[in-house]
Amino acid sequence: MKPFARIKLSFAALRRGILVSSLAFAAGCVSRIDLEHWTLEPCDAATTAEIARLVEEGASRDGRVWNDNVPYEERERRRYKLRDGTTMATESSPIRFGTNTVCVAVAATSEGDYIQIADSMFKTTEILGRHRAGWGYILPCAASFGSGEDERLVVVKAPRTYHNGSQVYVFDQSFKCVWESDEIEDRRGWRAVVSPSYPDSVFLYNKHVACYRLLRREMAGLGNFNANKRSERK
Repeated sequence: MKPFARIKLSFAALRRGILVSSLAFAAGCVSRIDLEHWTLEPCDAATTAEIARLVEEGASRDGRVWNDNVPYEERERRRYKLRDGTTMATESSPIRFGTNTVCVAVAATSEGDYIQIADSMFKTTEILGRHRAGWGYILPCAASFGSGEDERLVVVKAPRTYHNGSQVYVFDQSFKCVWESDEIEDRRGWRAVVSPSYPDSVFLYNKHVACYRLLRREMAGLGNFNANKRSERK
């Protein structure tokens, strides 16, 4: 092959590489948040039974846990818009988190949906944090857990419209998302539970799927053990 031909071939390969990279970026193929190392640990049978009982009794009504039990028609009626045109699609009741009392909501924009954390009293003006979270209005539960500097806020949200799955998001006290799980089954049935037996933990329970305890892994080398592998989403 002539040298000029080799140069042309290399340039063509470079163009193809740039095109593929550009398409991947445009499609949003970026790594999920993993600033802290958390895991969804499957519960044993005894713990699952205890968490199921707590769910039946009301799932931790202590001001730190919110589970969405509002009928669909009522949720539709409660929707409202901010001045910038953002639709507040699903919104929690107040949750105590650190020195704040917050409302967690789905803020739906033309560019996608965000998990929005706002002051519970001035939620249309005092927005404390937003995190891009795919498409989908469904927000089945949220809860604060832990204590002191280790207190965190967990939010479960459906990442895709018309798809039966959810993702778990963890926020620190600066309202920054520090961890996202891979996608897990079911988009409506998850409930957050704080158990008296594990005061610094939070459990995610779905009677049709599983019971998980959300645990932090301090060693970065351990990585994340997630309930399901990320595969078909993108």
